[in-house]
Amino acid sequence: MDFARFIQIYVVQGLFALFFLYMAYLVLKRGKKAINLYLSSFYLSVTIGGVLNMIYANIFDPTIVFIMHFMTYYLFCFSMVFILIFVLILIKPANQINFRLQLLILIIFGLLILGLLFIPNGIIINATTNWKPNWSWVFFLYSFIICTIIIIFPTIYYSIKIYIKFESAYLKKKWKYFLIGIFAYFFLYYGTSLSNTLNHDTFRVIWSLISLPTLIALYLIYYGVGRQLE
Repeated sequence: MDFARFIQIYVVQGLFALFFLYMAYLVLKRGKKAINLYLSSFYLSVTIGGVLNMIYANIFDPTIVFIMHFMTYYLFCFSMVFILIFVLILIKPANQINFRLQLLILIIFGLLILGLLFIPNGIIINATTNWKPNWSWVFFLYSFIICTIIIIFPTIYYSIKIYIKFESAYLKKKWKYFLIGIFAYFFLYYGTSLSNTLNHDTFRVIWSLISLPTLIALYLIYYGVGRQLE
């Protein structure tokens, strides 16, 4: 395992996993309401994905590694839907964002990103790639389009609407922290996806170093809203 991959997996993603697990614990301590459960589910999805990534990094069976890498990325993407539903619950009336609609959003998005699994040669990760993931551009573009249109754009749009609706300077400040946090996570999603698609060692090293400070920014998701949840 080269230095860049070691840093990305065991330092960057390892820290993310531990940090997100702790954040999930803090949120759940404040209650079991829907908004708490969705925010903690976001943190837990990333935690599980990070742990899987650290496990398969030292496995050298192509089939097992392929499955575990896909599961890692699936959870990385799927975690974002919990943030979207969290935001929708805050801005929409309860009768509009009822449990049935929440479940429908989860199922539809889950199935759409599951479609990544059926892209021919979408992921190559074996001895020929030195056990580093190498994605096709079709795989990258499918993920980019699905996640951006269905999750990222709506989340940003409704988050900004919530910010505009706040009249209190204190609430605006808190929600601004939340916005910075989700932008940091979306930045991490795009950068990691591009890194695996370019499959360039220099870019991987640069991205590993750039992505590490986002750990601080991601705390702002909790700092902005998680501490106020009861």
